[in-house]
Amino acid sequence: MKPVSTTIIALLVSAPAAVAADIVVAPPSQPVAEVESAISWTGFYVGGEGGYGWLAGKIPESLVTAGATEAASGGTAGVFLGYDHQFQNNMVVGLAASYGYNWNDNSYTVSSPLPILDGQTVTFGTQWHASVEGRVGYAFGRALLFASGGYAATRLEGDFSLTGQSYDDVLNGWTAGVGLDYAFTEQVFGRLKASYSDYGNTDLVRNATGLAALSDTKVTQANISAGIGFRF
Repeated sequence: MKPVSTTIIALLVSAPAAVAADIVVAPPSQPVAEVESAISWTGFYVGGEGGYGWLAGKIPESLVTAGATEAASGGTAGVFLGYDHQFQNNMVVGLAASYGYNWNDNSYTVSSPLPILDGQTVTFGTQWHASVEGRVGYAFGRALLFASGGYAATRLEGDFSLTGQSYDDVLNGWTAGVGLDYAFTEQVFGRLKASYSDYGNTDLVRNATGLAALSDTKVTQANISAGIGFRF
């Protein structure tokens, strides 16, 4: 029995060593790199922008025809300010206001069966423009994609060659747009925006000519702009 006991004891002693040999020691895990914290869009901001605008006026061609669309285009420049609040799900809501100037004067020739009106010119264009808009967007990384809409106003001015009379009118309407803000730093961001404004009807030609038979003039404007803003 002694040889058998010796064999059993030898097996019991060697077993833990064999099991230990089969255990693979895992290398220490590498620290997980921290994800860069997202930019917070909550807070006030101010900025400046510039771009190009296309003014369109549905203007009566004559006393008997429905009219034609006359266009005027040119550069725009302005300032903007606002406040945003970002939620935990990255949705952003805010309120923004802007004020700027247009360089888009244009003139067209009147076509009329009345010799005194036929061939006369009407000059028109908008000076300042302003808006107050609500906006909603979604933030991802350093970017904020947004849509906006609200109240818009502009000053329309011009003159009529026959009478030499100048006119101006403040038009009120609505505006809507889409855009992208991109944060270069926590405080500085760039902006691209496209917008459309409808200023309703104006009696531009009626006031210039004194002829009540002429229909109202509808005025709209499309803009595209780029700007830079500062958060605080």
